[in-house]
Amino acid sequence: MEKMIRPIDENVRPPEKHIRIRWLRAILTGIGAYVTGILLITLIVTGYAFRLAFQARGAPDQAKIAQFAKRFGDSWGLIPILVVTFLAAVWVARRVRPAAAIHGVLVGVIIAVVAFVVDHTLNAKTLIDFAATVAAGGVGGLIVGRTTANSSKESSSGPSPT
Repeated sequence: MEKMIRPIDENVRPPEKHIRIRWLRAILTGIGAYVTGILLITLIVTGYAFRLAFQARGAPDQAKIAQFAKRFGDSWGLIPILVVTFLAAVWVARRVRPAAAIHGVLVGVIIAVVAFVVDHTLNAKTLIDFAATVAAGGVGGLIVGRTTANSSKESSSGPSPT
């Protein structure tokens, strides 16, 4: 029996055996996302200050603003960071589809490390925030990775009968 010999197509690349990590993209996006999250928190506190100013019809009470900022930062401040982390991970993962999940986790780790360095505290809340931030990045990367895998399966199987 003769073996079938396939012609070599020069345009087809062999599958890569290693994953290329885009460090610069992940690091810059992580730092930018953390800054964006802090700006979002600042915007919320500023909105509260404007509300107080309109209620007082003058200068708002600085003690109330400081109290709100502390309470909001301590209890709800992680939510804007998680949302921004998720979105940043999706953005990075969409540009590096073969390694989307790894890049999503990497963005989450970078944002969590930046937050830890800025905060300078190590306690149970910091560790939970760190884990949640990494998880938010990982979820963003996984969603992009699964979406990519599903769309490539559909396109490789040909058009679906309708």
